[in-house]
Amino acid sequence: MAGTETRPIEQVLRPLTTQIVGSYSKPAWLVRRDKAFRFGDEPWRPDPEVLDEARRDAVRLAVYEQERAGLDIITDGEAQRAVYDRHFYARLGGVDLPDLPPAAVTENPRPSKAEEFARIEQNRPRITGPVTWSGPLSRAELQFLKRQTTKPVKATVIGPLTAYDKMADDYYRSPREGLLAVAKAINAELRSLDEEGVDLLQLDEPRFHLSAELALLHGQEVLEVVTRGVTAPIVVHVCYGYAYYTGAKEPRDAYADALSLLASSNSVAAISLEYEQPGHQPELLRACGEKHVLLGLLNLGTEQVESPEHIARRIADALCVVPPERLHPCSDCGMWHLPREIAYAKICALVAGTRRISISPGA
Repeated sequence: MAGTETRPIEQVLRPLTTQIVGSYSKPAWLVRRDKAFRFGDEPWRPDPEVLDEARRDAVRLAVYEQERAGLDIITDGEAQRAVYDRHFYARLGGVDLPDLPPAAVTENPRPSKAEEFARIEQNRPRITGPVTWSGPLSRAELQFLKRQTTKPVKATVIGPLTAYDKMADDYYRSPREGLLAVAKAINAELRSLDEEGVDLLQLDEPRFHLSAELALLHGQEVLEVVTRGVTAPIVVHVCYGYAYYTGAKEPRDAYADALSLLASSNSVAAISLEYEQPGHQPELLRACGEKHVLLGLLNLGTEQVESPEHIARRIADALCVVPPERLHPCSDCGMWHLPREIAYAKICALVAGTRRISISPGA
């Protein structure tokens, strides 16, 4: 790779640039939403011989609706992944995948969303040898996305802190050693996407606030390793977990601490916040320092569609803390579980609300 200096994020994000965090609504004909977090092919509805075509068609649909709504930055809707995390760490060398315990299925054949997710999270993949990157995991996804749009594109990858914290480590002698190994593997993936020509790279790192002690001890070093040699600007997304399986989200002090930690990192160009559903207020944004802020303004825990007026008010309030050249409206988190008509209405409202904000020509 020629040169390793990070490209200025201002080349991609203009004042009040709109986008979604990553995933868009996944059609019911594509994914069994109640089984999305399982390993293997069980989440997918189409037969194996047509599955790749179905996933590509879902990408086309996600891109079309993002463009039609008027979003500025486009993702592939993560339509070729069942969920954001297993797509990556399930394909790393040195990681053994678990089987879902048959007894758990028998005890409750129709678990709730939260029970299903908790059961799978407890039965974690295990690190049994050196964690290695065997080659591009999502480069083909990026190549396909770039053929579908002329707008700037964003690719999303699980962050190393979150990936490591979701696995049981039976190999490394310390969390730091395991974290750095995972970070090196994910760095290879980021470099691959960077070489392919991505405009924006996003690391999904909910564990920066959900596992605050781990982040405080090792977060800065892990960020330096995972972003080394990457020229595309890096966004780090920190959320409270998918609205699909969580209830009400109350603001936590650890959230501001996580933002401050990210704000102090030279490896991070922007921070993506879950803002709307927890009911955060503009004062929180001071924790982001001088970073660009992707402000989550779509509550994905409800199918009620936000009004453009509400979104405009929230943006205007946030502008009292963050200037327009560093503020970018987006969704709170992944939208994969929402009905398509709701997801589309929400992103339309996001764009409409953003367009109600007037900024000076020089911004």
